Amino acid sequence: MWPNRKGTTWVSRLAHPSLLPDSHQPSCFLPAANFLESVLPVSLKYAILDAFRHDYCFLQYARNIDAMMKLWMAAASALPYSDDVGQSVVDALLQMAENDQLLPHIPVCAWDWLKKRPLLGPECRGLDLAGHGAIQTVRKRRDVELITSYLFVVWSEWRELRHWGYRAMPDLIREELSGIGAVGHRADLIQRLDYVQSKWRIYDEWYEELRTALLEVDKEATKTLTGMSHSYRPFSAP
Repeated sequence: MWPNRKGTTWVSRLAHPSLLPDSHQPSCFLPAANFLESVLPVSLKYAILDAFRHDYCFLQYARNIDAMMKLWMAAASALPYSDDVGQSVVDALLQMAENDQLLPHIPVCAWDWLKKRPLLGPECRGLDLAGHGAIQTVRKRRDVELITSYLFVVWSEWRELRHWGYRAMPDLIREELSGIGAVGHRADLIQRLDYVQSKWRIYDEWYEELRTALLEVDKEATKTLTGMSHSYRPFSAP
């Protein structure tokens, strides 16, 4: 259960250190993780996650966006992992990824939270915004597990697959999830799509496009594997 906490306004003010009392001034020489451990109570660590998830726009006016991003990641890492913590981080991540000013400042390690595959509920605004910013970033990483996890997360049981961001996903699948090595990842995604469709019980054009793309690259990988097995000749000693 996500605990009761106060301090979201404090977190917003942290973006502008001059607004904070001297006793709460974060030293630029003190690593974010140490600052959290030595100064902030648990309630304010949760407040940091809340601020980034529900009011991330304050970051656009921060004096040091990178420092604030590091504070966010440090707060998330300092808390025991739970579905709520994972959901908060990934929801905020997907929202900020669609903000051109904030996207370049998102730490690389933040994207790895997608690999935890938290379930995003119907209240998660990130599901409505998950589009080109996130897709371009995960594609640049060229990490099959990351790409699979991103698709797994945004293919939510709470959303019909009709968002404009889905237009880029069939190409992402064909270009980044092809090959023999991705067979297990494709299987995970096909199972996920079928589950989502079973929840909605309606025909959805994006469901058909995405599933077709997965089956196409799977078929090509099977052909490649078959060709390799036919071309193999066991070594025979003379």
